[in-house]
Amino acid sequence: MNCIRKSAAAVTVALAGLLAFSSCNCGKQISGTLDDAGNDSLAVFIYNARTNDLAAADTIVARNGKIAVSFKDTAAVMVYVTPFGQQGSMAAPVLVLPGEKVKVSGTLSDPVYSGTEIYDGLAVFEDFKKLENKFDELYRKARTISGDDIMGQQALSGEHDKLTAERDSIFAEYVKNNPDDLTSGYLTLFMNPEQGLQSYNQLSPSVKESGLGALLADVADQFASSILREQNKSKIQPGKTAPDFALNDLQGNRRTLSSFKGRYVLLDFWGKWCYWCMKGMPDMKEYYAKYKDKIEFIGIDCNDSEEVWRKTVKEEGLSWTNLYNGDSRDILNEYAIEGFPTKILIDKEGKIVQVFVGESEELYKKLDELF
Repeated sequence: MNCIRKSAAAVTVALAGLLAFSSCNCGKQISGTLDDAGNDSLAVFIYNARTNDLAAADTIVARNGKIAVSFKDTAAVMVYVTPFGQQGSMAAPVLVLPGEKVKVSGTLSDPVYSGTEIYDGLAVFEDFKKLENKFDELYRKARTISGDDIMGQQALSGEHDKLTAERDSIFAEYVKNNPDDLTSGYLTLFMNPEQGLQSYNQLSPSVKESGLGALLADVADQFASSILREQNKSKIQPGKTAPDFALNDLQGNRRTLSSFKGRYVLLDFWGKWCYWCMKGMPDMKEYYAKYKDKIEFIGIDCNDSEEVWRKTVKEEGLSWTNLYNGDSRDILNEYAIEGFPTKILIDKEGKIVQVFVGESEELYKKLDELF
């Protein structure tokens, strides 16, 4: 098992920083009538659109289906409104940019948003709704296919790839024809990396400098990193020379991979935030104690603060070489890292022996085999 890369996809779910929506004097950012809301209590979750961190959570009470949600709108946010106690079954969220007022209608399970340039643009983009319907049908089909039905799963994957390619082509054409439209920026967020980066570069300065601009820039950067990682996969294979790098250790000294040449090395890309990384530490400690005269472990901490990294190394007793990468993507792109933990075994000549993605027994069997 492995953790996905900590990025926009990694969501902090602790209910921190609660806001009292009813007492906010900044106006109603979301309002309207949901046919099935009645007079129910509803949960509201607001996530920072750039980081996916939970910024606020609270409850509101519908009045004959009418709702109103107010919050500080200094940044782009994704807002979920859901029946109280059913966070796991949230309907599609609404993206709200600073200063926007969104109207909502429909139902809790199928909300319809309007009143902003993005959602009003989507409403008249006929191919968008057709694509939504096609994806909905595909997801319904997926629920009917057993996990043991390998042929069915493969056929479904093929259908999904084909539909995704159709989506990207349609979205790209819209962006090309409407570079000044915020809706184009929104559509760019959902494309594959290659097409998405191309479409991002076609957007006008007004879109890139809008309230959506910072999120778009983040995603474009992720697109570029994804493309680079994909290109580098061919280099991170058994028999290939492991790329050299330089990172700081706990004492602040610059350490390079090449300085360990002549010894076996195990690179461990990890983070405190990654459940499977931490779950595997007891095995890592056991095998380091067992073979430390024959191999050096090098832990490369990613996406933690330096304080968290130092504290974790000390508290967990990680006695091997520990280096700090922080949130830099350079080494992750160079080593084509897509999941955590990723462990890379390197021989005495600096060549890759094997790559292990996720936490499994395979690595330790390999070490026993070698030593």
